[in-house]
Amino acid sequence: MSADESLDQQPASVLAVLAARYPHWTIWFGQATRHWWALPPHGQGGDMFIEAPNVKELVESIEVIQARHRASAPSRQPGGILFGEAETSRAGRVPAAAWHGGRR
Repeated sequence: MSADESLDQQPASVLAVLAARYPHWTIWFGQATRHWWALPPHGQGGDMFIEAPNVKELVESIEVIQARHRASAPSRQPGGILFGEAETSRAGRVPAAAWHGGRR
């Protein structure tokens, strides 16, 4: 029996590992199909179901989708740090300490 087959024999324990590794994904083992299934988080793959005959292929598919999402996501600019200046940060926010008249 291969390592992949032994993983498929223990779906409950594998699900716990997958849930920890991919907390925003919905993952389950189909008792009727004997396949692994996953649904990506909203905005990361549409409403596309992933089906795989074993855990290895499921993880590979999830990683491809996540890499594609990271590559297409706009880069986030870090917020600026203001030192008593009443300028906005790159995020377009002004800290309360910089408001005229102090905190509101």
